[in-house]
Amino acid sequence: MPDPFQPAGDPKTELGRYRILSSTAGVRVSPLCLGAMSIGDAWAGFMGSMDKEKSFALLDAFFEAGGNFIDTSNNYQNEQSEAWIGEWMAARKIRDQIVIATKFTTAYRAHELGQAQAVNYSGNHRKSLHLSSQDSLKKLQTDYIDLLYVHWYVLQQGRGRQL
Repeated sequence: MPDPFQPAGDPKTELGRYRILSSTAGVRVSPLCLGAMSIGDAWAGFMGSMDKEKSFALLDAFFEAGGNFIDTSNNYQNEQSEAWIGEWMAARKIRDQIVIATKFTTAYRAHELGQAQAVNYSGNHRKSLHLSSQDSLKKLQTDYIDLLYVHWYVLQQGRGRQL
């Protein structure tokens, strides 16, 4: 059993040399954040993909090397990215060791409902934030999100607009 009063020692790789994400948050993250846009296979013809086995192998390798910071979004791979990351964390019981960043704003349910019916599932309004956060928590199989931010928001002629 490791002595809890001894320094942690050197990490296996430089990925395990954590940095403070924000001076006000105090969260410690790996120096590289794993972008999870390709975790899933729903966008195979559009932007690349990985099946679940390869996705889990990538996540395992990242974590075993010391990586603890993963970036995803409510819409990546038609929601598979968040769902598979959630399944991976739950299977390994490591949610508390991972820092999850995810996003909202894009029409993440359009693949299922159609663009016209997904109108309240996109944008930077309160309902979109609520629906997206609620759904992300379910997909990620967690009760908290470490970092939530707006996806694709630009200022245009003095007014905020979704791309």
